[in-house]
Amino acid sequence: MWLFKRVALCAPLLALVAIVIGLPTVAFGSDDNRSFHARFLGVNETPSVSSDATASLSLTIHGTGDAATIEYTLKFSGLRAPVTQAHVHFGQSRVMGGVMFFLCGTATNPGPAGTPACDGGNISRTVKGSDVIGPSGQGIAAGEMARVVKAIQEGASYGNVHSTMFPLGEIRGQLVRTDND
Repeated sequence: MWLFKRVALCAPLLALVAIVIGLPTVAFGSDDNRSFHARFLGVNETPSVSSDATASLSLTIHGTGDAATIEYTLKFSGLRAPVTQAHVHFGQSRVMGGVMFFLCGTATNPGPAGTPACDGGNISRTVKGSDVIGPSGQGIAAGEMARVVKAIQEGASYGNVHSTMFPLGEIRGQLVRTDND
């Protein structure tokens, strides 16, 4: 009986400890606004494109400021024509924006040094500040990773895959926080 009373008295204290420990994860999100994804479709392009192709892009931001890095995986399939390149752009939904960094390139559209080939439709890479190319006309200079991170976190970025049939982009998807499904 004595043990039972002690456990009963300690239960509220244990519950309080569990709440305090779990509070930061619930209140602030366990990913700290660092994990994002996009689902690419032809109808998301501007203007829309009739294509059965699909793609998914998942990315995670590591670090802060211009020293941050972005780890991503892009998977695509079903393009109506050969792929030419893929990028992440600075722009809100249904608006065309400039390229911030390459996801992949080809022999005819290689991208900056270190850009992986679009071969096979499954690409993973880590992007550094030196991979950021702009768009300077929209206020992001080459190398400004902090501005790229801010654009992604504020919902003002999208990815797309370009093909020879649709040079402006065959499929597109807006980047959103992973927990915003």
